[in-house]
Amino acid sequence: MDSLFGIISVPTFWKILLFLHFVGSVALLATVTLQTAAALMPAGQAAGPFIDRFRPVPAMSYATLIVILYVLQALLGAWIYIKYRTYVRIPMEGFRHWWTVGSFEFKEHVVTMGLAVLPAYWYFWQQPSDEHANMRRWVTLFLAFTVWYSFVVGHVANDFRGVGS
Repeated sequence: MDSLFGIISVPTFWKILLFLHFVGSVALLATVTLQTAAALMPAGQAAGPFIDRFRPVPAMSYATLIVILYVLQALLGAWIYIKYRTYVRIPMEGFRHWWTVGSFEFKEHVVTMGLAVLPAYWYFWQQPSDEHANMRRWVTLFLAFTVWYSFVVGHVANDFRGVGS
């Protein structure tokens, strides 16, 4: 790491990591949203011009990509979390932004629950059958909730450093 920090500064390094985390989260957000919409509106149902445009891609083809992106995002987020605990959370508490702190604390639990659900999610999407269609929809919907909640709360926590400065 010392040779890397000889090329770029430490703050720049963390900004690059945060940007990569953002790009990965947008990719994860897009794939999980498309799969959730496809899972909630089966092919036989009239859905309208927007939904019908992405329906040609089978919903099960997103599953492996979503699992990989989710795990990578969780690992990258855990690494960035080190800086959050020392440089963001402490000032948040100083400014008494308890809702933001509490929302981010809950985000940690939501992401962990999403990690715990990933094996079942992947299993139900590998060989989709009508027998497990309802369970597949609920697991996919829960995973979409975890991704959306994490994105919004992470964005709010990231924007906090501009408060009061």
